[in-house]
Amino acid sequence: MAGAIENARKEIKKISLEDHAESEYGSIYSVSGPVVVAENMVGCAMYELVRVGHDNLVGEVIRIDGDKATVQVYEETAGVTVGDPVLRTGKPLSVELGPGLMETIYDGIQRPLKAIKDMSQSIYIPRGVNTPALSREIKWQFTPGTYKVGDHITGGDIFGTVFENSLIENHKILLPPRARGTITWLAPAGEYTVDEKILEVEFDGNKYDYSMYHTWPVRVPRPVAEKMSADYPLLTGQRVLDALFPCVQGGTTCIPGAFGCGKTVISQSLSKYSNSDAIIYVGCFAKGTDVLMADGSIKAVEDICLDDSVMGKDGLPREVVGLPRGEELMYEVKQKTAHKSDAARDEPCGLMKYTCNAAHKFVVRTPTSCRTVTRTMKGTEYTEVIFFDMVKKILADGRVIDIVEEVSESYPATEGPEKAARVREEYEQAHEGKEFFEWTIEARDVTLLGRHVRSATCQLHSPVLYESDFVSNYLKKSPFPLGAEAASALPYLLGLWVGDSLSTKATFSVDSRDTSLFDRVIEYADVLDRAAEYKDRHTTKIAEANQSEGIRKNLNTDNPLWTAIVDLGYLKNSTKNVPAYLCTANIEHRELFLAGFIDSHGSVCGDDDAIFATVETTHCSVMEGTVAVARSLGMKVSVNTAPAKMDKNSVNHQSVYAVHMFGDALRSVLSKCAGEQKFKEAPAHAISREVNEVYFELTPLSVDKYYGITLPEDSDHQFLLANQLLVHNCGERGNEMAEVLMEFPELYTEQSGKKEPIMKRTTLVANTSNMPVAAREASIYTGITLAEYFRDQGRDVSMIADSSSRWAEALREISGRLGEMPADQGFPAYLGAKLASFYERAGKAVALGSPDRVGSVSIVAAVSPAGGDFSDPVTTSTLGITQVFWGLDKKLAQRKHFPSINTSVSYSKYTNVLNKYYDSSYPEFAPLRDRIKEILSNAEELEQVVQLVGKSALSDSDKITLDVSNLIKEDFLQQNGYSTYDAFCPIWKTYDMMRAFVSYYDESQKAIANGANWAKLSEATGDVKHAVSSSKFFEPSRGEKEVHGEFEKLLSNMQERFAESTD
Repeated sequence: MAGAIENARKEIKKISLEDHAESEYGSIYSVSGPVVVAENMVGCAMYELVRVGHDNLVGEVIRIDGDKATVQVYEETAGVTVGDPVLRTGKPLSVELGPGLMETIYDGIQRPLKAIKDMSQSIYIPRGVNTPALSREIKWQFTPGTYKVGDHITGGDIFGTVFENSLIENHKILLPPRARGTITWLAPAGEYTVDEKILEVEFDGNKYDYSMYHTWPVRVPRPVAEKMSADYPLLTGQRVLDALFPCVQGGTTCIPGAFGCGKTVISQSLSKYSNSDAIIYVGCFAKGTDVLMADGSIKAVEDICLDDSVMGKDGLPREVVGLPRGEELMYEVKQKTAHKSDAARDEPCGLMKYTCNAAHKFVVRTPTSCRTVTRTMKGTEYTEVIFFDMVKKILADGRVIDIVEEVSESYPATEGPEKAARVREEYEQAHEGKEFFEWTIEARDVTLLGRHVRSATCQLHSPVLYESDFVSNYLKKSPFPLGAEAASALPYLLGLWVGDSLSTKATFSVDSRDTSLFDRVIEYADVLDRAAEYKDRHTTKIAEANQSEGIRKNLNTDNPLWTAIVDLGYLKNSTKNVPAYLCTANIEHRELFLAGFIDSHGSVCGDDDAIFATVETTHCSVMEGTVAVARSLGMKVSVNTAPAKMDKNSVNHQSVYAVHMFGDALRSVLSKCAGEQKFKEAPAHAISREVNEVYFELTPLSVDKYYGITLPEDSDHQFLLANQLLVHNCGERGNEMAEVLMEFPELYTEQSGKKEPIMKRTTLVANTSNMPVAAREASIYTGITLAEYFRDQGRDVSMIADSSSRWAEALREISGRLGEMPADQGFPAYLGAKLASFYERAGKAVALGSPDRVGSVSIVAAVSPAGGDFSDPVTTSTLGITQVFWGLDKKLAQRKHFPSINTSVSYSKYTNVLNKYYDSSYPEFAPLRDRIKEILSNAEELEQVVQLVGKSALSDSDKITLDVSNLIKEDFLQQNGYSTYDAFCPIWKTYDMMRAFVSYYDESQKAIANGANWAKLSEATGDVKHAVSSSKFFEPSRGEKEVHGEFEKLLSNMQERFAESTD
């Protein structure tokens, strides 16, 4: 649809108000995201194309009320204001149909992504971009058909052909369905662009020009001469689908399943192997926010590129696969502190903060809580149970979210204590071993939290488990010949130096009475090949050993400690600093630095149960760096400040930051201290470095640009900011289509013995949940219109909608903005009708025009119900319409059983329709299919019996059913997509395998009926079972005749072996 958008721009170019009559304009009355209400729109029609605002944004009328029209806008509406003009066009939203559709990737409104990238030199789609859906520069070799000047021609007639690619060799050029007349001019064979005139037709005294492409309204089904009954299977190459639950060319199929069940795997198999001629596949932070990269470096979010890797909470890299951008209401997120604002404490410092967009997801934690209180209301005493629970909530905009709410239940005193105890017991059982809910919530939804839940809900900051060799690598490159022990000595001495607030040389103050500390300094100075010299004011100098007195005075010359202070960034702009590299350095080095700091200017207090350490500094940069290092080790940290003041002796004191550290990780740091009052034994248990809780407050700001990061689908979608806050990636479902966009161009199919890229017969229409909502809603119509166009050429087309849940969510969001009455889970009441109007465009049909040709459109729609719940409204509505149900099973997918089709819930209503095809091609196919279904069904019932009484209690006949059922599941229903023999299974190989498995079952049952013992018989015929199991390894590439001969040998040998064993 720009095909749709481009057509709109040709109709309404950027022109002034004077270029059109005032009656053609309305004005904006209100704006709500993509939904705009315009007034003074008398005379406009439903689904009419309009131009919105001074940027000429393309929109479509979806509701008319008096002189007001509601418009859904297909581009970002930021900057649109009340009073802006709205121009009517009198045209419906349409797509371009012609040569060049194949091998193209469009967005949901038919904008060609590659062409936009080449034009804008950007990976983002600029607002108001003006690019035609079909290239106007490519010349196509046009060959006229049988028509000549003077012939009558009508809609759907083929008047020429174009070679598009090696798979679509004969792209037919059709007269638009509503056109007719007498040919007055027809272009000779030659090369033409899609918009050059190649045909002139006269009708009713008027002449009309036609080119190789035409447009068609997306919401109007293309007319056909006759609808036909589908009678040929849509072959997928997947045995479980072709054998047990077949679809027809022109049929409708639903594939519901939770994320990770393999919907995309089946979709790709259809695209790669199905007997279709064409495939149509439909499927944040403020600038300056620092992100911790996988290598320990820090990068501003706007500078991150695709394929960069950010730091995960486990210290492992997370690859960046998407970079969503846009404008939205922003929020400042700031750590909430319990500090009191008394005179001794200024504004608390060291707090985490960042700015995010309204749709940003916080990773939060809320404790499980269940308490009982007694209340008296109107003289009656009640027992009230109050608990936190995770519930689903439908919002005003149609979104359904998971949210923690405080739930209360009250009971009269007579029965209250017993019922309250029962509720508490049930709550504890339901949340056994679960101390908290860990969940995500968008910034804009935080205000929905109840007071008690809000105060108990916190964000998480994570320790940095990644460890770099930064210090060791620095020492290897150092000009000083230092040993391996220097990697431990240097961080400790740097901590001592940073802790002395007054020192600007390689000197620091220590407690002269602490001999252990003195000994440590002497030891580490020796490691650096230096000597420690002491003065009366208890300052230790690190200087080169054996230097003369004159040289020793210059402590900053040729000194490894001072060189490290300068090179590593501990002195920045003549001010002490704790560099960022330390947060990702080796954990031991981080601990040694803090140990040195605590020995220098710190204190330790508390008992073994709760130990606290405090360090003080006058430098803000030191405070912030120390806080970051402590948090990177998993400690809890708070900061106080004492303002600058003058004491009673008229001595000025600088403001001081006091950093308080506590937590299990502190014990490991104190075990590396040398000070007698600060050293603590290392804990006997392993140090626990878990995420810590951060309470936060939220302040709305203004609308501004946001910059997001999308992580792979199989990741936890979480990464660390530079301040170690654990955050959720943005545009999470944006990569739902990314895998398809990356993998499809690399997939190949074989046609006439030649390997061809499947993109040559594929058009991709991106439809993801982070697209503008109106464009998402329209994309499914774009896809079905493209499919109908190729059907009209006499081709069999598969449209794969992955996933229609995204489309339904778009419907829900628009419906919510329109204020319509919501139905189940917030979806509009007309969801079923909308789905039906889409699916009814599938089918087999005789196309308009001549010569006669028959084509079909098959719709395969993946549905993504939340949590794999098939009672989801989208799933239930779809199942009421589609004729085939391929239900995916999460447990099978987890066992790596693909395709993960649950045979007990899946079904096909096309089995009887296809009997005629099977009877003529594979006479025993239908009975064999029924036998396999029967075996699987009986085995499922027997498995329940086995769980109760054990397999030994079964009869031999039942044992055979169980064993053959397992054989069918493992070797017939399951396929290996990475092999040459099993990635695609032709229907004739599927048929022969069905014969082999059912024959093995029948022969086994016959032998048992004649008195054989199954245990002995199974052992004696083990080679036969292995041969049946191995039949899947027969290479289809050897040809049907040769492979069929192998199966005949297998069946003959099976009968002989069973006969021998029975005798």
